[in-house]
Amino acid sequence: MKKLNRLIPFSLCFLFLWSCSNNSTNFSDNKQSPKIEFLKESTDSDYFYIINHFKDNEECIKYIFDFVSDKKGWTIILTDKNGAKFEGRVFISFDTNKQRFSFFRKNNSLKNYSIRVNFLKNTPLSFSVEEKENQKQLKAAFNTLTVNTVQNFLDYAEKDQAKKQTETYTYLLLNKNNQQKMQLNYHEYGDWFEVEIF
Repeated sequence: MKKLNRLIPFSLCFLFLWSCSNNSTNFSDNKQSPKIEFLKESTDSDYFYIINHFKDNEECIKYIFDFVSDKKGWTIILTDKNGAKFEGRVFISFDTNKQRFSFFRKNNSLKNYSIRVNFLKNTPLSFSVEEKENQKQLKAAFNTLTVNTVQNFLDYAEKDQAKKQTETYTYLLLNKNNQQKMQLNYHEYGDWFEVEIF
């Protein structure tokens, strides 16, 4: 009986320690979902947000684009709350060493005029381009979207003049396995565009 009385507390202690080790509080081991929160509205009606737990992967990028889909005007998403400097509500400057996402929509509309997602190191991508009527398919050697891949695609479409020759024009981004990852639909002879991430 004495052995059993000693065994029960020992067993409970062992189970408690084993349970704690399986519920690690080490954040690098835990998968934390990204979450965007409102940070500040500037005096120019620019909206600043902060994304917590940002990872440069397709899931996080899609989350950001989905989040801004109904935001009007200039929307900036920072990956660090100190990524922009303010004096009160007056925007002063960006920290150029911090990643951020900038969505510019004119006249308080949902029409995209410019999007920048990579403000850090830009590694050029080489696209193979197939042109069809009112459409270009761009294929590159990547598996999943990163900010670098998205920015290269946005830059290509912005510089390309084909969109200005017709009322509507589409750019498709395909990965090395021919999977469609992203689409830009330009309207009004390249004046503005819509974005879709698959």
